[in-house]
Amino acid sequence: MIETLIMLVGVIAGYFMLRLKNSAQKNIAVLNGKIQVIIVALIIFIMGVNLGSIDDFAQKMLTMGMQSLIFAIIPTAFSVGVVYFFSRKFIIRGHK
Repeated sequence: MIETLIMLVGVIAGYFMLRLKNSAQKNIAVLNGKIQVIIVALIIFIMGVNLGSIDDFAQKMLTMGMQSLIFAIIPTAFSVGVVYFFSRKFIIRGHK
């Protein structure tokens, strides 16, 4: 619930940002980019702390690596398959 409210506040802020002058929009966009980089770095740091606090992390790394690989390959394969199917079905090739 709180995540939805936070996202809604962001949407409303973005809506009102469209009403600002171009120079103010650019300044806010630059500031927003810097804040995003800092927060992403903080999230990655916290994830590292969580991983480092796992007992026998080195032994569990292989299992986690395989799970991560599966979680990456399966959605990618399905995405490629769906795009291939729909592109073959709906894209009309040029007539000669």
